[in-house]
Amino acid sequence: MSYETTLFAHIAPRFTDRIEDIAVEALGHILSNSEAARSALEETVLRGGANVSSIERIQTQVTDEEGARPDLVAFDDRGDKRVLIEAKFWAGLTPNQPNQYLAQLPRGRSAALLFVAPARRIPMLRPKLLRRAEEKYTLTDRSGPRKLCSATIGNEEHRLLLTSWAALLEHVKTRAHSTGDTAAEADIWQLIGLTERMDVDAFLPWPSEEQWGAEFAKRVLSLIPLVDDAVNSGKADGFLENSRTSINLRWEGYGRRIQISGVNAWFGFILDAWAEHGSTPLWLLFSYGDYERLQEAGLAETHVVKWKTSDGRFCIPIALPTEVDYDEVLDAVVASLKEIADQLKDPGA
Repeated sequence: MSYETTLFAHIAPRFTDRIEDIAVEALGHILSNSEAARSALEETVLRGGANVSSIERIQTQVTDEEGARPDLVAFDDRGDKRVLIEAKFWAGLTPNQPNQYLAQLPRGRSAALLFVAPARRIPMLRPKLLRRAEEKYTLTDRSGPRKLCSATIGNEEHRLLLTSWAALLEHVKTRAHSTGDTAAEADIWQLIGLTERMDVDAFLPWPSEEQWGAEFAKRVLSLIPLVDDAVNSGKADGFLENSRTSINLRWEGYGRRIQISGVNAWFGFILDAWAEHGSTPLWLLFSYGDYERLQEAGLAETHVVKWKTSDGRFCIPIALPTEVDYDEVLDAVVASLKEIADQLKDPGA
């Protein structure tokens, strides 16, 4: 099972946009209830240069006298703050971060401020954190970018750390598994699913013109006539028919409502499927009620049905040949659709 198919990943985004708060509470619950999880946190900050000994208690949303409130605070057996954790997905840094949080770390004791963020955000977030910290502190012993970025703050007792959700949670899950903490391992699996879902849905920084110029936009726009021409060719060959509404826009892309061997379907390009699977922008969608028909045709039990949309449609990828002229691309797409139509028409063939 993929992490992204976990119940938590499926349900949480449907009912709230406060995903960071949910992730914080979930991480706090796991750390509070699992000694193995707390040990994994101790090991993580130790690798970053802070020996915080034994973490005994976790508390969420602890506000200091200045009003700064990190997401999670880890206390030792003396009640001292040893690790502050700030959980991020794609929201920006607040004016308090990181300096007012670093000011909360206990003097004369090893302690750390740990930021957790999506792996794809770390190259952008790390320099911003360092620049802000340098406004107030002297930074030394910088390391990264790696799974754990680290910098020593001023007095060599404190560390500013940055790691990814994936790196932290995989380490916590491995530690829980090795100690037989099955309850924590199941909870961590759910949280990993949520964080991966947020990473898939995230905004990616716009690249430079050298990396992403007009040519990419032209390629995407060229998919519209390709879809139309493929449908028209299929109609001319007799294995496709228009449904009552021919042209249909989805928020993810563009396509045509069709009948393929008498089965209602949608054919076009879907950007989120392309982003998630990276194989092809073209997909053939069937409704949930047609899954049995796909099984009978031998389409559902093979590698063909690869993805299910949020609205319950099963999707078949249609491959795009590369480095060939338009006519060859069109012929290949039509041939793929014809092959699927033949299987639907004669399931026993």
